[in-house]
Amino acid sequence: MKVSILFIPIFLVPCLFAQSQVKIIDMHVHSYTDSDFGEREPASDYYGNKGSKNAEIHRQETVAAFKKWNIVKAMVSGNPQSVENWVTKDSNQRIIRGILMFAPSDYGIDSVKFEQLVKDKKIEVFGEIAPYYSGTTLSDSAWQPYLRICEKYDIPVAVHTGGGDPGGTYSWSPKARLRLGDPYLIEDVLVKYPKLRIYLMHAGGEDWPEHAIRLMAYYPQLYTDLAVMLWVEPNTQRYIKEFLRNAKEAGYLDRVMFGSDQMVWPYAIEKSVRFLNSLTFLTKKDKEDIFYNNAAKFLRIKN
Repeated sequence: MKVSILFIPIFLVPCLFAQSQVKIIDMHVHSYTDSDFGEREPASDYYGNKGSKNAEIHRQETVAAFKKWNIVKAMVSGNPQSVENWVTKDSNQRIIRGILMFAPSDYGIDSVKFEQLVKDKKIEVFGEIAPYYSGTTLSDSAWQPYLRICEKYDIPVAVHTGGGDPGGTYSWSPKARLRLGDPYLIEDVLVKYPKLRIYLMHAGGEDWPEHAIRLMAYYPQLYTDLAVMLWVEPNTQRYIKEFLRNAKEAGYLDRVMFGSDQMVWPYAIEKSVRFLNSLTFLTKKDKEDIFYNNAAKFLRIKN
């Protein structure tokens, strides 16, 4: 009996693996201009890896990761100039326009200007909104005019939950306090704007993953992303595994979305994908939903 052996050159294996990866929507990507590149992040990550050399190389390296891992859509937030730069160079129409804001007054945008940006489709997701860093919460009165506009025009909101970078309170975010990252602090927003599409970035972080799940139980419109928890350091990975197990057992996994939160380290996208794929308690269908289907439903993207 003649046996034929399929021979695949070794150099093709990584390529074939990347091509076989399911479609991904990355709900948490950051953009920069040279003026703010590396302004908030430490010089090296937990593992000693330095970020990209500058904002343009960072964009190119992030886009290369999109191509490698079949990321077909990415919610990109940063200062408005950086987001528009990414959109201008986005020939594949991957980019969903976000905006990074720590305080309502950032970039000199008041509610009138904000509404016009929404009308002009310059903002498609209101986020990453990170009141934590400015010593506020999304329930504070200053944010309400923006949230009313988002509900009026059906603009999704992405809000930072959990803590921030260690030591950040001593440098660029002096008003940040850990308690402000508790997801429970946005409950008034969920009550006041029941039609608002909103997702918790980082799924409550290390401190409040159970609070994220409890909010998802009470408010069926609420989603989460996984973000930095997938890669930044071993302790966050421990917590996100627990969150995913509990969300699966509770029946809320269909509202959990992939996000990389790559910041200045584009390699974090690959690390996040590989880590999520390594979780054996998640089925193939679970992973496909987290990588793509849940976000497509949230964003109302037709497959």
